[in-house]
Amino acid sequence: MLCTCSITNKNSLPNPLIKDGYAKLSGKILNFHPSEGKDSRILTLVVVHPVTAEIFQKTTEVSKDGTFIFEEVPLQCDHSMGYILPKIQYDKFNAFLTSGEDTKMDIVYEETTGRLKSIHQTDSFGLTSTDLINISPVSDRLVYYGFPKNAGPPKTQDEFLQRIKSHLDEQLKLIAENKTNSKYEENIDFTRYAKTYLVNEMKILLLDWHFLNFGKGVESLNLPDFNIKYFTYLKEFDLNNPQYLYAGNYFFLLQKILSDKTLNIPPIGETPIDEWLKGVTKILSKFVGFKKGLFFDLLAANSYAQQFDQQVKPLSEKQKENILSYFKDEKAEFAKILLKKDGQVKMLMAEKVALVVNETPATSRIRLMEAIVEKYRGNVVVVDFWATWCAPCLQAMKESAAIKAELKDKGVVFVYVANPSSPQMEWENRIIGIGGEHYYLIQEEWEYIFGSFDFTAIPTYLIFNASGLFAEKYVSYPGNEKMKEAIEKLLI
Repeated sequence: MLCTCSITNKNSLPNPLIKDGYAKLSGKILNFHPSEGKDSRILTLVVVHPVTAEIFQKTTEVSKDGTFIFEEVPLQCDHSMGYILPKIQYDKFNAFLTSGEDTKMDIVYEETTGRLKSIHQTDSFGLTSTDLINISPVSDRLVYYGFPKNAGPPKTQDEFLQRIKSHLDEQLKLIAENKTNSKYEENIDFTRYAKTYLVNEMKILLLDWHFLNFGKGVESLNLPDFNIKYFTYLKEFDLNNPQYLYAGNYFFLLQKILSDKTLNIPPIGETPIDEWLKGVTKILSKFVGFKKGLFFDLLAANSYAQQFDQQVKPLSEKQKENILSYFKDEKAEFAKILLKKDGQVKMLMAEKVALVVNETPATSRIRLMEAIVEKYRGNVVVVDFWATWCAPCLQAMKESAAIKAELKDKGVVFVYVANPSSPQMEWENRIIGIGGEHYYLIQEEWEYIFGSFDFTAIPTYLIFNASGLFAEKYVSYPGNEKMKEAIEKLLI
């Protein structure tokens, strides 16, 4: 095995620092027995980029002997946690990555169930194999999926906060009682680890849930009135804690804060960062309990990230000057990352398809999909059903940008369909950076199409041939290779 199973004496993982770099991950599934089909050998690595508010994904194929390699994985922290997702057959697992280093792993699965049996890696930050196996299951148990059964929505904001606290206490109790073997029972530090990282992630998930539901006024839930005083509970979450950099949901919270209409934080634009932060601190400091630190630096960086992501707009010379003036010395890595992203955005601008916002065809909902596709007869039409709040939808758009640019002049039209679950102003801002043909349906129209094509989730993709006939459907993005293959087959 690659490392020993020494029990950590740390109460938490090492505090990550913002740093632009690359890592390598290589390993071996020691008892690898893939099922038939190429997909059974596919692994996807997911790493969060907190400065530019992105989720990086990379796939690789496991060799017949069980070995796999992820070369040049970009990181924005010196220490990061990656999520490795097998395509089928096996449980997901996690790896801790360090900038400039090659992390090596050995993984063993249960032969009959495909459940994780052991994980060892060269630098596990003192965590044992049992710790590494239990990270994902514990994290999964900490997810708050909604209101308790038969309880109904909370009638007041205080009641909502109390439910959060009660749920958290219940989940921590379950973690403490879930002693799967003697090593786990002895490893009291793992419980501390769960309380420093996974509990923090739980809070972020709850906050994200709050912003999705309370902050956007979802009428069907009959939620209580929302006002700015409710943000006082943010003080409980220690949002300057660098341990949040391991949590995949941290930048989602930052983005929600920047976009929330009640807080009304202005875009950073060409305002000097110090000046912009004075206004932001005036709004947020009474809620978060501090006036400077990592949280506010990341908010500034994430405001530039919104410009990159939503508008596909590079930095102006004034913005570059502001970034270099503020992010210097020990913060210089922020500037390095933002300027690097700026270069990537300039390349994307050259590939971007022109934006067209369409009126919904004046026809019955029964013929609506047919009428939309008819407009583009003579072209292969790819219809993407998405929402502004759907992270997998947005990630798929980024992933597919290259093939869209490649196919845009070859008789292929990309059509995007959203509904009122995406607030219209937010939708209008987001589509600037997407390009292509867009439609905003009313709820009844969306529900009819959703039912008639038997959708189960979004993103969902419908592909029609040049004659307007339905040819293919994908629920969740199938990857560039499959999508391109399905489109090109219809171009012949």
